[in-house]
Amino acid sequence: MEDAGEDQRPEGPGRRRVVKRLGLAAGGLLAAGAGFVAEEAWREQDPPTPASAASVDSWQPPGRQVDVIWAVDTARRLIALTFDDGPMERWTPQALDALDAEKVPATFFVVGSRLVRNADLVRGRLDRHEIGNHTWQHDDLSRMSHRSAYRSIHRTHEAIKEVTGREPRLLRPPWGRLGGTTLHVAAEHGYDIALWSLLVQDRRFGEEPSELVDTVVTNARPGTILLAHDVGAPSRKVAVQQLPAMIQGLRARGFEFVTVSQLRQAGTRGGAGSTRPVIAPTPRRRL
Repeated sequence: MEDAGEDQRPEGPGRRRVVKRLGLAAGGLLAAGAGFVAEEAWREQDPPTPASAASVDSWQPPGRQVDVIWAVDTARRLIALTFDDGPMERWTPQALDALDAEKVPATFFVVGSRLVRNADLVRGRLDRHEIGNHTWQHDDLSRMSHRSAYRSIHRTHEAIKEVTGREPRLLRPPWGRLGGTTLHVAAEHGYDIALWSLLVQDRRFGEEPSELVDTVVTNARPGTILLAHDVGAPSRKVAVQQLPAMIQGLRARGFEFVTVSQLRQAGTRGGAGSTRPVIAPTPRRRL
């Protein structure tokens, strides 16, 4: 989910986009320019984009499977709140403030370049939260070569270790796209893939905050993974502002908040009524 928020389509890694970013770095144009050249160089040297996960030549599996999780099958009234695309000044600090006030854990899928640039926004504030990998520049892994995709994931992995002191265990590919090299690079890093089964629909209900909250609260089910964003368009600020109301509404229905990994444990370790750890999403009302 891209920060801009106005279009679901991925933006290509064109020069215009990168130059716009460079203009934001006051006093660092020369260093940023060098980084841009290096970034373009490794992209241009890569082999063609694989058409499928089976088209990478001479790739050796790491001896583990990659689970893809939409939701967890459990009768316990647990829900995992997740945030994509941060951290950035809008609206990550407000989201963290709301979670702190409600004492709620969440899972943040961070963009590596933004984490490095905005580390001070989150440093020391993530102890109760889980951190996942959301690529280096909100990259569409399904359209990248294996080398490029690996670099994007690995740079973000290392940045998360540096800032948080913890290694991530989950990948959320931008836009939820699983094609091409996504599964390969996930397996190479020991990741499972976390998608979602319920979306905070700020685009649709950005001007109707009560409807936005009611849609989330009404459609939550035991084992739901809820997707929100802590950056982006003004409608996402509205969603962040409504976090206390969402949390209180879900608690009124008996829900407890956990991280994605904690939610998985509740399914795999035999939570009441649990039969399997991973299920595909089912249709929700009013979406």
